[in-house]
Amino acid sequence: MLRLNKSLITDLNPSSHISESFRSLRTYIRQLGLLGGNAGKVLLFTSAEGGEGKTTILANLAVSFVQDGKRVAVVDCNLRHPGLHSVFEVEGSHGLAAYLGGTEETKDVAVYGNLANLAVIPAGITAVSPPDLLGNDKMAALLEELKTSFDLILLDSPQAVVFSDARILAPLTDGVIIVARHGKSKREALRKLKTLMDQTGTKILGIAMNHSK
Repeated sequence: MLRLNKSLITDLNPSSHISESFRSLRTYIRQLGLLGGNAGKVLLFTSAEGGEGKTTILANLAVSFVQDGKRVAVVDCNLRHPGLHSVFEVEGSHGLAAYLGGTEETKDVAVYGNLANLAVIPAGITAVSPPDLLGNDKMAALLEELKTSFDLILLDSPQAVVFSDARILAPLTDGVIIVARHGKSKREALRKLKTLMDQTGTKILGIAMNHSK
């Protein structure tokens, strides 16, 4: 059963000003025209450094889109320090790593529950180098499969300045959303992140500022 923990403000308190902020982000993404066409769209969430709040923002945005009637899949591609399984309170030992390793199928790693139209694919556990797994052709195949069933696929990834994971994933997506934390994120790190993402040829859709007032 898919449960929701206290960090999912959009579910627990949809009338709060924080939930309204996620609705504003949802509206911004809709206005980019990304949700049209016959196939779902894939968005990558990353940051310059760790601790910026990527996972929380991604999860709340996913719930906000579900509340708007969209079918959403969230995929934890942070094989180094996974967090989506904790946010959605699901079993985290099996998931993306098992699929990419060839031991499980998509239907066996996606978790569904009482929040209609939302599927969670946790990261799972692996001893294989994350870039080697994420660079596997099965990653692209997974996203193509998800596009046939979901309007939106949101990918969580590690910080992109230190690790190459996000740069491997970016070309497989329709755009990147950078998460920064007010009063914490360094401008130099954000500039470096932008340069790295530009090198992938993937469009940066915007910056989601966390903890701003």
